[in-house]
Amino acid sequence: MPALSEVPGTLLMKSPARTQRWVINASILILSIGVTLLVMSQLPIASGQSGSVTPDPTQAIDLSATRPSSPQLPTPEDAGTLQRSVLPITETTQTEGPPARRELFVYTVREGDTLFGIAGAFGLRPETVLWSNYKTLRDNPDLLSIDQELTIPPVDGLVTTIEAGDTIEALARRFKVSAGEIVDEPINKLGNIAQVLVVGQDIFVPGGERETVTWQIPQLVEIKRNVVTGVRTYRTGRCGDMAIPGLGSGNFVWPANRHYLSGNNFSSWHAGLDIAGRLGEPIYASDSGTVIYAGYSLNVAGVPVGYGQYVVMDHGNGYQTLYAHASQLYVQCGQQVARGAVIAAVGSIGKSTGPHLHFEIRASGGGAVNPWNVLPAP
Repeated sequence: MPALSEVPGTLLMKSPARTQRWVINASILILSIGVTLLVMSQLPIASGQSGSVTPDPTQAIDLSATRPSSPQLPTPEDAGTLQRSVLPITETTQTEGPPARRELFVYTVREGDTLFGIAGAFGLRPETVLWSNYKTLRDNPDLLSIDQELTIPPVDGLVTTIEAGDTIEALARRFKVSAGEIVDEPINKLGNIAQVLVVGQDIFVPGGERETVTWQIPQLVEIKRNVVTGVRTYRTGRCGDMAIPGLGSGNFVWPANRHYLSGNNFSSWHAGLDIAGRLGEPIYASDSGTVIYAGYSLNVAGVPVGYGQYVVMDHGNGYQTLYAHASQLYVQCGQQVARGAVIAAVGSIGKSTGPHLHFEIRASGGGAVNPWNVLPAP
């Protein structure tokens, strides 16, 4: 019997295939055990489950294996599914209150307000605000003043006050809408087209339009003419009779230091420009001419209203110019003034929300001229 130490060598030598299979099986077993231990070490630990591994409290737990390394963005198909599922939920969770009331709003004018700005803030055309407040503004946006209360409709149109003889059908014809639109307007609380309107009642005409009544500068009445010189004498109302020679050149200069607006622009319902200016800055004669009015615009109580202090010049060539809201006047009726001469100071007298110069140019017959067309480029 051979010695024990010789057996393995003898067996290996005698059975190489059997020995090779044993080595491979052993290697596979060792590898399997190692993989199993590695996988178990990476699994998240669920407390309370049988067979869970109790972590070592002295070791920090790495949670990175339980979080995605980067956000998982939905595919286009997923996005469509998400939108379809989210929208109904959003709609059902919104709180639905009562519908907005359709009514007339009262706005109190503040310093610096303009008709354009007020209308824009409410999403309306300036004409809507102007036409809806005729009793206050008289179709003149330069009558806007601080603390005035303006009626603001919910949509474009106009508010009108009923006078004797007014009917729904008459209003419809006057403001170019159908009678049904006036009756159907909830603000008016009307029953039918035949309903009798009450004098003094305010009616909102949605979509209504009308002509704007423009303010007219002093009209001159010729009373005599010098046949030798050709100079004409006119009666001008407050200023009395005066001779107005042809001094104007037709070439206008800017009547203020600043050549931009601080308020309303020229339009069909605003006959001039509201030119920016600081209190006390000079106002210049835009062309040579004769002062046909210089003073206050007064109401029956003698209080300055409207344009406050203003100057009107006739240039003797078919043009007149107006300079309003002045804080000081430096000229008087009948005075002949050269182009560019200082005639007044910028102010906020009368109906105004801040210092500026309201400037107008009128042609023969009183027609308004757009100053942008005749003034030098800013």
